[in-house]
This record gives sequence, structure tokens and C-alpha cells, in this order.
Amino acid sequence: MKRSIIEDIARQRIDRLMGMAERVSLKDISLADRYAELAFKIAMRARVRLPRKYKLRICRKCRKYLLPGVTASIRIRSRRETHLVVRCLRCGYMRRYIIRKKSS
Repeated sequence: MKRSIIEDIARQRIDRLMGMAERVSLKDISLADRYAELAFKIAMRARVRLPRKYKLRICRKCRKYLLPGVTASIRIRSRRETHLVVRCLRCGYMRRYIIRKKSS
């Protein structure tokens, strides 16, 4: 198969799995974790980057689905530079995202 076809199929499956994870997350978080893990494995196997919106929803350490308020805590800190802190409540991994003002 051509590389572009494989990438296209992988992106479609990743979109579908992460959409299913969002819908199922409030009812069955373990199923949402499985969907997120599968999406990550598909991205690795097909050598496709996860879109940023999905990358923010998967813990980098334990590969579980991050649901704000349930499996993740989100805080805004203003030390040094203003940044967003996302903490996985399962493994304790903290991820920081710098918030920069848009220049217009």
C-alpha cells in the first residue's frame, strides 16, 4: 500500500477512536482509556503524529485518557511565565504548557 493511504486510514481511525473515547468517558473511563491507548498505538505504528487536540488528552507517562476533573487536574500558574499545568491523577505526571499572548 502507498504511504499516503496508510496515513489517511490511520488518521481516520485515530479520529474515530478519540471521538468514541470522548463520548464514553463519563460512563466508562476504563473503556475511554483503552480507546486512547489504541489511538496512540495506531499513531506509533503508522508513524503519524497525533493531532494536538488529541495529544493533550492522553497522559505521556501512563497513556491513559485525561478527563478534566475526573482523571486530570488543570491549573493556571503565573510563576516565571504564565503556564497551564495538567496533572494526571492516576500516575501523578505533570505536564506544563506555556501560555503566550498572541501578537496582532
